[in-house]
Amino acid sequence: MTMKVEKIDYIWAAVSMVIVGVSFRRGELINGLLMIYVLMALLFAYHIYVVRRRLKSSIAAVCTVTDYYVSPTGKKLFAPIVKYETETGREVTSIYTVSSRKKSYEIGEEATICYSPEDPMFFYFLGKEHELTKDYSMFIFIGGIIAVTLFIIDHS
Repeated sequence: MTMKVEKIDYIWAAVSMVIVGVSFRRGELINGLLMIYVLMALLFAYHIYVVRRRLKSSIAAVCTVTDYYVSPTGKKLFAPIVKYETETGREVTSIYTVSSRKKSYEIGEEATICYSPEDPMFFYFLGKEHELTKDYSMFIFIGGIIAVTLFIIDHS
């Protein structure tokens, strides 16, 4: 299995290393880690904003679940593969970006999805919009608790 590494991943890794190195050298490692958290929280908040903006222009369609993608990791995670037709008549087969430990739909089952007219491969199941951003929101929330705790400990 190969992992696709984007340019932003390299940039993020370099920035994080610089922040850790500089903050460690100055004896302020906790402040450096807090800075990394703040930057990640801002990046995740931006991602949530982009996804929600994309959702506003989505178009409903009926799809058929054709199969499941099974994650090759040690955990068995399933992501439904669906087939649907766009309003322009284009037939699309796409894998849901969110996976889970159980199969939520039967193969052959029809469901309502909403897709992006700019990128028809991007879709979500109607009523499950929160699945697209929940991990980012959890990171911001839990990371915020940890960051505030570290800040209080470091400044007391």
